[in-house]
Amino acid sequence: MKFTIHQNALLQLIQTSSKAVAVRSTKQVLMGILLEAEGDTLTATAYDLELGIQSAIRADEENRFYTEQSGAIVLPARYLLDVVKKLPSDIVSFDIHNNYTTDIQCGQVEFHLHGIDATEFPKLPSFHNVEAIELSTEALQSLIRSTSFATSTSEVRPILTGIHLQFGKDALTFTATDGLRLATKSVPFSGTSEEDEEREAILPAKSLNELLKVLSDLTETVSIQFTNSHSLFSIGNTLFYTRLIEGTYPDTTRIIPTTQKTEIIVSNNDFMNAIDRAALIARDRDNHMIRMELTNQNLTVSSSSPEIGNVSESMSVLNQIGDDVFIAFNAKYVLDALKALGNEEISIYFNGSNQPFVLRKHGQEDTLQLISPVLMR
Repeated sequence: MKFTIHQNALLQLIQTSSKAVAVRSTKQVLMGILLEAEGDTLTATAYDLELGIQSAIRADEENRFYTEQSGAIVLPARYLLDVVKKLPSDIVSFDIHNNYTTDIQCGQVEFHLHGIDATEFPKLPSFHNVEAIELSTEALQSLIRSTSFATSTSEVRPILTGIHLQFGKDALTFTATDGLRLATKSVPFSGTSEEDEEREAILPAKSLNELLKVLSDLTETVSIQFTNSHSLFSIGNTLFYTRLIEGTYPDTTRIIPTTQKTEIIVSNNDFMNAIDRAALIARDRDNHMIRMELTNQNLTVSSSSPEIGNVSESMSVLNQIGDDVFIAFNAKYVLDALKALGNEEISIYFNGSNQPFVLRKHGQEDTLQLISPVLMR
C-alpha cells in the first residue's frame, strides 16, 4: 500500500477514529487503527468490540490525498497519533512493505512503524437493510448532555450505566437514572408510519459521551440504525458503532410524581450560584448534603461541617404556590441537573421533605430532572 496525504487531514482522520481504540487488551490488533486506501478514499477504523468508529476522507485539493497502491494496514494507535502530531504541516507519504513495516515520510522526517496484517482486524457489525431514523446533530447533542450524567458509574446494575432510548411516531426520548436521580429529555420525532409501535434500546453512556466528542466537529444530520445487539450513528463520512446493553430498563415513569404540594419558580443562575457556594462547605461530606428552607416566598440555602464551618444564603423566589418546604439534597446532583436545564427560569416541584422533587424549565415539558432527597435525622 502506498499513498500520500496532507498532515493536517490525516491528523483529523485518525483523531476521530482513535476514540474507539482499546486502552488495554490482550489482542494487540484492538489497540491499533486500521488504515485502508482505495481509489480516492482513505478510511481509518478503530474497534474495541464494544465501540467502533470509522471515518473516511475523499481526495480533494485541500487534503492532497492520492493512492498510488491500494491496500490496508493496522498501525499502533498510540504511536501513529503521536507521530502524525509531530510531523511538519506538509505532505506525508506512507509506504507499507510485505512484512507490514510502514515507512512514514514528511519532508526530512522519516519514521518506521511495525504494523499488523489488516485481515486480523475484527469486522464491524452489519447493518444491511436496517431501517434508519434521522435527527439533527444539535438535537442529539442536547439529548446526550441532558441525561448522560445521571447514569450509574457502578457495574452492580450494568443496565443503569446506559441511557434508555425510546422512539415512536411522535418523540424521541432519552432517560437515565442511577437510582438516586433521574434525567429525561425528549425531542419531536416523526416515525415512519402511524402504525409504528414504540421501540427502545439501551446504549452505554460511556459510548454516547464519546459520540458527543465526535459530534462537536460535525453539523450534518445524524442517521441512526438499530439491530438487536448494536446501534449505528452515521454522520457525514463518519460511522459510529456501539454495542447495546442487554436487559429490561426499569419503568421510571412510576417514580415521577403526577401531583405536587409545592411549586416554586426561580432564576436558574441565582439558584445555581447559591448551591455552588453552599457546596464549598458540603464537599467533604459523603453525600455533599446541603439544606434548603422555603418560607413565604423566601428560600434559604445552607450547609455546615463540624470541621470546616457553615454557610447560609437567602434569595427570593419568583413565585411560590403551596406549602413551605424544608429539604436536604446532594449538591452535586442538583448542580448537574441545573446545568442540564440551562440559564432560564426553572420550576421546582416538591411533595415534602422526604419525597423526590422535580426540576423543569419553566413552561416546558420536554426536559425533566428528578432528585431523591437526603433523609435528615
